[in-house]
Amino acid sequence: MSRLTEMDGDGFEASEEEIEQAVEETADDLGMDPEKVHEEVAYILDSGSGTVNNEGVGGAAAGANEDTEDDPRLEALEVYKFRQEI
Repeated sequence: MSRLTEMDGDGFEASEEEIEQAVEETADDLGMDPEKVHEEVAYILDSGSGTVNNEGVGGAAAGANEDTEDDPRLEALEVYKFRQEI
């Protein structure tokens, strides 16, 4: 699995276009290649490695999160971005 848009799962509400746009913005903000962002976040979600996994990210939001549409892929992307900025 190398792209967030190739993942299947419960709670995936965002469209492919929304995922692509979020990845592009994150990559631009971090000065990274968008494909690397896709790969790293998809790996984290798919493998359950590190502190972020599909179920954990989906359950981490308390209530509705309009910025990420409660989509675990967008939630993981936000966590990834914050961790890279630290």
